Amino acid sequence: MNIRIFATGKPKSGFVVEGIDQYRKWLSSFGKVDIEYLPLGGNTSRNKEIVKEREGKRYLKIADSSDKILLLDELGEHRSSEEFARMLEKWQNIGVSSLTFFIGGPLGFSEEVLSKGWQQLSLSRMTFTHEMAVLILLEQLFRAHTILDNRPYHY
Repeated sequence: MNIRIFATGKPKSGFVVEGIDQYRKWLSSFGKVDIEYLPLGGNTSRNKEIVKEREGKRYLKIADSSDKILLLDELGEHRSSEEFARMLEKWQNIGVSSLTFFIGGPLGFSEEVLSKGWQQLSLSRMTFTHEMAVLILLEQLFRAHTILDNRPYHY
């Protein structure tokens, strides 16, 4: 299964970039993982709705109807690592060939994006920076694959 991650805002912290690179290497044995960073839609302290709309339009342009799309959102579903692994397994078993994750900007997703009915997933009830969200998502993807492959990483 190919995985695409689109995130608003590019990681700047060296340790985060290093972690992202490491998890991408580890995940390469399970499939292709592409990450694309999109610029913010503008000054987030002004015109908040306009910024969300701009960012939302970008996500709507990127969305491929043949992909399984998940929005990472603080109000999304909470899943354990094992449950997330089973979700991946289910999608693989039904033939999902491309899984796309959208990580919105600091203001969240526009109403237009939310209205698409794409599944929403939360990484935690805690709040993370967007660069940390990319790293945590990659770690959880790696963990899910090791769970499904009965590797000791998870334990």
